[in-house]
Amino acid sequence: MMKYSLIAFLATFWGLASAFVTPNAARSATVAVSMAPKYDKKAGRWEITSPEEGPEGGYGPAKTLLIGGPKPFISRVATPDDYEQAVLKFMAGEKCSREVAQGNMDRYLENAQDWAFERFECEKKGRPYPQYHIVKTKQIALTLVWAGIVAVVGGRAAFSLATGTYYWSFLSSQ
Repeated sequence: MMKYSLIAFLATFWGLASAFVTPNAARSATVAVSMAPKYDKKAGRWEITSPEEGPEGGYGPAKTLLIGGPKPFISRVATPDDYEQAVLKFMAGEKCSREVAQGNMDRYLENAQDWAFERFECEKKGRPYPQYHIVKTKQIALTLVWAGIVAVVGGRAAFSLATGTYYWSFLSSQ
């Protein structure tokens, strides 16, 4: 049992650590029009035209979890093809890099109304769009604190259910 716990911990740690790794090639926020994904009318799908546009050109699901939270993460893991098509469509429409498109898609999946409002406000006021693909240190700290709280409360609930003890029994002075 301890062996599997160690393996699970190391896999989780490795996944979270890989969220901060910069992809091989440095990318700008915009891409050349010739490198934008193309729509294949016969297949009804967006297709990549270069390796930088593929999933390996962006960031992994762990960074999606850190940036957008559980909603975009679950959507990305449960329906990877839909997520990929949405990212490629955004890249083609906005002529932006894969990371920028992924950040916008993660924000959209997290809260579509806020994402649309923020884009509208930026267009109206002539400001640059927010950079959703950049992980903020404060956000990481808050995410880890909340994850710790959820783990403790959930762990205590699971323990209470498994043993049949009262949830708050650890507070009694027996």
